[in-house]
Amino acid sequence: MIEKINGKIIGETCLKYVHPSGTEIYMLPMEGYSTATAQFSAKFGSQDNSFRAGNGEFVKIPDGTAHYLEHKLFESEEKDAFSLFAQTGASCNAGTSFDYTQYYFSCADRFSENLEILLDFVANPYFTEENVEKERGIIAQEITMYRDNPSWRVFTNLLEALYEKNPVRLDIAGTVDSIAEITPKTLYDCYNAFYNPANMFLCVAGNFDPEDVCRACEEKLRAAVPLNVETMPFDEPYAVAKKLTRLSMPVAKPIFELGFKRNAAAGMGEIEDYIYFNILFDIIFGESSEFYEEMREKGLLNDEWAVSVFSGRGHLFPTARGESDNPEAVFEEMKRIIREYKKNPPEKALFERVKKATFGSLVRDFNSVQSVATTLSEAALGGVEPFSAINTAASANYETLIDKLESLDEENASLSVVDNKG
Repeated sequence: MIEKINGKIIGETCLKYVHPSGTEIYMLPMEGYSTATAQFSAKFGSQDNSFRAGNGEFVKIPDGTAHYLEHKLFESEEKDAFSLFAQTGASCNAGTSFDYTQYYFSCADRFSENLEILLDFVANPYFTEENVEKERGIIAQEITMYRDNPSWRVFTNLLEALYEKNPVRLDIAGTVDSIAEITPKTLYDCYNAFYNPANMFLCVAGNFDPEDVCRACEEKLRAAVPLNVETMPFDEPYAVAKKLTRLSMPVAKPIFELGFKRNAAAGMGEIEDYIYFNILFDIIFGESSEFYEEMREKGLLNDEWAVSVFSGRGHLFPTARGESDNPEAVFEEMKRIIREYKKNPPEKALFERVKKATFGSLVRDFNSVQSVATTLSEAALGGVEPFSAINTAASANYETLIDKLESLDEENASLSVVDNKG
């Protein structure tokens, strides 16, 4: 049975179908568009580095396993998936995050054929001693490349500073040493545990026929008994692991990123925090804020400045990133400004303007096939309805914003700096 989920605010309708295998399928046909995209995801990311299946014991797997599995799943005994998509003219790729792995394609025609390729290769793993070993050097080079990237290191070092126990503090790709421990058995064990159809979801947007999606799923999705998989729980302390982390690398100007640690909510609680803290930080620290103008006048910030909210399973924190010869001064000034706003909250009219801009940005996302599919995937991962974020932004109120401001502990924050001092 196909369920219709109406996004009344923007006049869109998402179709939801739960396949007998347990796979959730979300579809949003978009009239007037010439392309379509499909994203097939497993709820398995780098955070899932210790788990048990059924009634078994917890098993610790090497860091970077989810990413390694993503690399290897494209390969089959006869032909890799990239070659198959190239023959249809589709573009394809994959990505591993902290809490899920996603495989996707975009195409202008032959949609049904491309969808069958996607479902087929994800459902048929092929791991051997030879092909797993062949990939090791490739991934080791990727790890080294990212470790030589200052922008990536300033972010990953911030995660290490914010979190003490949460596996989000570990690099998605693992380390050269950790991936050396990955074997075909490691990959098959993780695949069988986390790529169970009931632990996966398919999101499709653009120019396609929903009946084609349902037919392909009936043909390609395998029947399987749902498997209870539990990731090792962790007891994350309230306080940040460390206030400051500094790394010396060749950079023209010091770069920094800071984050304000919070106890992460789940489901709609995460959506609410994400929307409200985006609005709040845009008001206080955004490019139109008095703070940013003052920091530029003092020469402490330049055009390289952005504020956002980073969230996922078990973590959420408002963050800011920029370049400065004195990151510590910017950090202290931000904490001072938060204290000032707690005493003298922003005007309601300013809140309404930024709320409107935030809502408008979310609405514009529905003009992009790729963005719509990503919105569907993020909602499916979080266990909320597809239009939850846009509905939350539309109904955001000033009183809740002030509550979020009051709940922000400006001292429970970390600063990550990459400079060439040292």
